[in-house]
Amino acid sequence: MSEPQEHTQPGEKRQVTQKDVAARAGVSRAVVSYVVNNGPRIVSPATRARVLQAIEELGYRPNLDAQRLKRHPARRAVDRIGIIMGGTSQLLERPYFASVVAGIYAAAHRQNQQIAYLTFFNELLNPVIFNQNIHPEVVSGLILCAPYHAVQDDRARALLGRIRERVHNIVSLEVVSGDFPAVLFDRAEAARLAVGHLVALGHRRIAYAGGVDERVDGYRQVLLAHGLPTDPAYIRHDGLFNLPEDGYSAAQGLMALPEPPTGIFAASDEVALGVIAGLHDLGLAVPGDVSVVSVDNIGLAAMCRPALTTVHVPKESFGLYALRMLATHDDYADSQPASVVLPIQLVVRDSSAAPRP
Repeated sequence: MSEPQEHTQPGEKRQVTQKDVAARAGVSRAVVSYVVNNGPRIVSPATRARVLQAIEELGYRPNLDAQRLKRHPARRAVDRIGIIMGGTSQLLERPYFASVVAGIYAAAHRQNQQIAYLTFFNELLNPVIFNQNIHPEVVSGLILCAPYHAVQDDRARALLGRIRERVHNIVSLEVVSGDFPAVLFDRAEAARLAVGHLVALGHRRIAYAGGVDERVDGYRQVLLAHGLPTDPAYIRHDGLFNLPEDGYSAAQGLMALPEPPTGIFAASDEVALGVIAGLHDLGLAVPGDVSVVSVDNIGLAAMCRPALTTVHVPKESFGLYALRMLATHDDYADSQPASVVLPIQLVVRDSSAAPRP
């Protein structure tokens, strides 16, 4: 299919075409089409890399609707939001992030805003996908969901910078990323609530299971405030992403210590479920032998047995505040970006009790 003819006005930048990409890469236009459309013919890895490099350098956007808009630069996307998830699609398998995304869609519907797309950070390393999605004519704002799962090397950080160059209205969820405004909860305070609950019950040997972040700081602060030991052996971060298998492994290791803990603070409910499973397989009862507390309050927290004592995080509210911040961005464009810290609260259920004498 031939590409539409461009009719540029004086002073208007000409739309980059596949012919331009082909010239830059030293290949035929057909080869460019095969790379852009993933077929129908196979392109060698070396040639494909050359074409993708040319696409990235020229900023080619293989999107006919976007090309039409390009001929009218005054047209900008309005109330069209893009969601970029950190990492890969596996993140959506996790109940916590699924709830956050569901909250974004629900809030967008209520506020008459449209979610233009949901993509993943790793996919944007492909310049074809990047140029299709990251443009002010495609979206009026972006939500970065859990960017810490993605921005872990120089290449990823450079990509984040390129995103900012193209779209200026961006909100980060869960963490402050760069100078973007953020919607987050206080992880250290969540840890202080959970660990403080165990201390109030009478626990003195309290362990931590999960990834290393501000929750570890809150955990240590409570122990130090009460003169309790902060033994490094009690801090288990067997995995990076707070998954149930990480909790299972942590429980097995912690209970093998000469003086095992009587209470375990898990970084997330998913980790806590793994901890409880690991304790069960060791023949230990929760909370009879070991109390378990955590953070998130996903739906499973109330339905598992024993029901999980956890810190409630208003996951569905992330989207509400993020979309409001995007909608009012132009009104405060000259102001220092401000972040929103969501309220949290301890929910006491059956997985925590006073230690046995």
